[in-house]
Amino acid sequence: MSGIRKLLVYLASISVCLVFLAPILWVINISLKARADIFTWPPSVISFQPTLDNYASVLSTSGRFFGFLTNSLIAALISTVVALVIGSFAAFGLGGRRRRKSFAWTYWMLSFRMMPPIVLIIPYYIILQRIGALGELWAIALTHTIFSVAIVIWMMKNFFDEIPPEVEEAAIVDGASQWQLFRLIALPISKAALAASAIFAFLTSWNEFIFAIMLSNTGSQTVPVAISTFVGEVYVSWGELAAATIVGILPAMLFTFIGQRYLLVGLAPGAVK
Repeated sequence: MSGIRKLLVYLASISVCLVFLAPILWVINISLKARADIFTWPPSVISFQPTLDNYASVLSTSGRFFGFLTNSLIAALISTVVALVIGSFAAFGLGGRRRRKSFAWTYWMLSFRMMPPIVLIIPYYIILQRIGALGELWAIALTHTIFSVAIVIWMMKNFFDEIPPEVEEAAIVDGASQWQLFRLIALPISKAALAASAIFAFLTSWNEFIFAIMLSNTGSQTVPVAISTFVGEVYVSWGELAAATIVGILPAMLFTFIGQRYLLVGLAPGAVK
């Protein structure tokens, strides 16, 4: 009976995975088709001649797409590093044993995550224009940080709160300062949560579109903006659009795959022992 139960669990898991992977598989299917095969009806899933012309067209367009990938990578790394630094410091300072009613501050910070990005476009545009940073890649990365830092604070604070009080008290008795307590005790214990926070911050920046298209110029556009250029007013390059989408999500998938083992540990309650 246990064997049948395991088989049903595996079948259910595979079915759920297929449901969530179906859009990606469909985009991959389109990216491997010639334009004539894309518009055939009924759609052909297997019975077509695969081609890599769409990928060749995307990657060989004067090397511009590699520049977009580089811009996205730089912006995501800057945003992730800044969010982790600010978020970990803030989360440690908002720890339940160091500040009363810290939950109110935490919810207030999380409200930035709930804020629609479109409401910040005009303020950001005016500020960056006046300081001469409009179109700069580092400025776009910092705008991404606003939304990344909220989730970092939320995740890291919950993890810091699980550190046994005896550990901190023992360090304080030994003469450790708050900085030493943070650097030598809290951070090493919270590596898994830090890695999980880094994944979320990286993906937040990598997928961001509104700020990237409104605050960038031709030299600082990121991958989401580049993918949108394949949609014209009267013509959509479906094959190249699909190929660019697949190429654009590969770095994010690779980053997540490398750090996936930290996700469950970093998000699970009671992860600190």
